[in-house]
Amino acid sequence: MKELKDYKEEIHRCSKCGLCQAVCPIYRLTGNECTVSRGQFIMLDGIVKQQLKMNKNINKYLDLCLKCGKCTNFCPSEIDVIDILLAAKHIYFKNSIQGKLYSFFESKFIFNNLLKIVSTICTIFHKKKKSKQYPKKAVYFGGCISKLRPDIDNYIVELLNKMEIETISVNFDCCGMPFLTTGNLERFSEQAIENLSKLDFDFDYFVTDCASCQWAWKQYAKYIDDEQLKSKLSKVNFKSIYDLIIEKDIKFTSEHQKTVTYHKPCHEHGEIELILNNCENIQYHRMGGYDECCGFAGYEQPHTLKTVSKLMSQKRENIKNTKAETLLTTCAGCLISLNIQALFTGVKAQRLISFLKNNCFIK
Repeated sequence: MKELKDYKEEIHRCSKCGLCQAVCPIYRLTGNECTVSRGQFIMLDGIVKQQLKMNKNINKYLDLCLKCGKCTNFCPSEIDVIDILLAAKHIYFKNSIQGKLYSFFESKFIFNNLLKIVSTICTIFHKKKKSKQYPKKAVYFGGCISKLRPDIDNYIVELLNKMEIETISVNFDCCGMPFLTTGNLERFSEQAIENLSKLDFDFDYFVTDCASCQWAWKQYAKYIDDEQLKSKLSKVNFKSIYDLIIEKDIKFTSEHQKTVTYHKPCHEHGEIELILNNCENIQYHRMGGYDECCGFAGYEQPHTLKTVSKLMSQKRENIKNTKAETLLTTCAGCLISLNIQALFTGVKAQRLISFLKNNCFIK
C-alpha cells in the first residue's frame, strides 16, 4: 500500500496546466484553487517536502473532493488524482480524533457484525432463490444494499438464469468503499483481502449491480501486497448486470406506461441508457447534466454540506425539468443522495434493477 511520499513523482508530474478546473464540479462552484487537484498538489508537495504539516485546514479541502474522477479523466499527464488524495487523507485519518472515531465504527467487529445482524433479519422475509445449473458461472456481489433487499438478489438469479448463467452464492462482506473514502486504508486493505480470499474456485463472470461496489473491487490491487491475491484479481472478468443485459439482448416491457430519467454515477462506465431506450412502454427523458456528480461524497462532513448544497440545487432543477415520474440510478450512494433531493423535487429515486423487477417483464 503506497503512502503519500510514494506519489512524489506523480505530484511533480502535474504541469499546473489548470485543465482540471474546467471539469471539477466543486471548483466551478467556489472558484477556490485549493479545491481543485492543481492547488491541492501544491499543498501536498509541501507536505512531502516537510515544509507543511497535514492539518485540519488542508484536510478540509481534501474533504471537498467528490472523488468523481473527472480531473483524472481530463488530465494530460494521466495522474490518478484520487489515489493521491486518499493517501493524503490517510495521514490525517491516522492522527486525528475524527479518524479514531471512524476507526472504531468501521472496525471489523462493529461494522461487519452490524451488517450481518441486519442481513439476518431481512432474510427472514425472503427465502433465498436457488440458481439453475449452467456451464457458464457467475459470482454475484450485491453489496451492502442487497443485504437489506434479498428479493433483489433473487431477481438477479432469475435474470442470470434467463441468460443461461448459473449464479454462485458467496457470503461476501462490504466492498469497503466507506473505509476507502474516509482514508481508513488499512481497514480497506483488510476488507479486500477478506473478500478476495473467498474467490477460491473457477467462474466466468463477477457480476455487480452497484457501480461504486465494482469500482471498489477494482481498487483492491492498489491496497494489498499479497501477489497471489493480486494475480487472482487480475483474472476476474468484471461485469455489471446491466452489461450482461445489453450483451445478451434481454428486452423488457411494462404493463403501464412509465416516464423515467436517469442519473449516471461517476463510477458507471456502461451504456445504461440503451436498456431504458429499449424498454417497451417506458419513456426515457435524459436530464441535463445526467452524468454530473450527485455530490454524495460531500455528505460525509458537516463543513462540506454548504458547498454541496449548491451543487444539489442545480441537480434538483435538472430533475424537475425532465417531468419524469421516477429517477433511476445504479449506485447505492447516489440512491441515498437522490432520495434526499426527492424531498424537494417529489421525484423518488430507485435502483434500476429494482425498477425493472417491480415494473417490467422480460419479453
